[in-house]
Amino acid sequence: HVTTITMGYGATCVAGILGHIWLIQASLGKDKELLDSTYKTTLGIMGVSLTLTFLGTNLGGIWADQSWGRFWGWDPKENGALMIVLWVAMLFHAKFSKMINEIGVAVGCVIGMIVVMWAWFGVNLLSIGLHSYGFTSGIANTLLIYVCIEILFIIITLITIRSKSSIKSKK
Repeated sequence: HVTTITMGYGATCVAGILGHIWLIQASLGKDKELLDSTYKTTLGIMGVSLTLTFLGTNLGGIWADQSWGRFWGWDPKENGALMIVLWVAMLFHAKFSKMINEIGVAVGCVIGMIVVMWAWFGVNLLSIGLHSYGFTSGIANTLLIYVCIEILFIIITLITIRSKSSIKSKK
């Protein structure tokens, strides 16, 4: 389960990187064809992410049942994996129900990277549960800086995209 969940976390981060790329392309005013290509690739990677994270979480539950006598124990690492599954599933639901558009998917994927970093590193800060590995020295500050940078990135690119679209609509 560890390999599968790690690949799922990695795929979620790749989708997040593609979300960054899409937002940068949109803020630079790149053509629709390039944006569509990046968007379609992002959706494909999100599908891989959801599949692998869901599968890895379930395989982890099977392993936990055989090793610890319970499938699910609400351990922080288990909850972190569940957060990723739910986040990506929510993005797909919002996209298919037309609650969000390409910008929403891109921003959601960037936020998905924050969710992964919390699930991977942040839950260790709680120092509880069967998956508490330690190695928390300096992680809290680094994680906080990372989250602030990502939020700042989202704000700046959204402002830039909005200003470009308002300039185009005035022409």
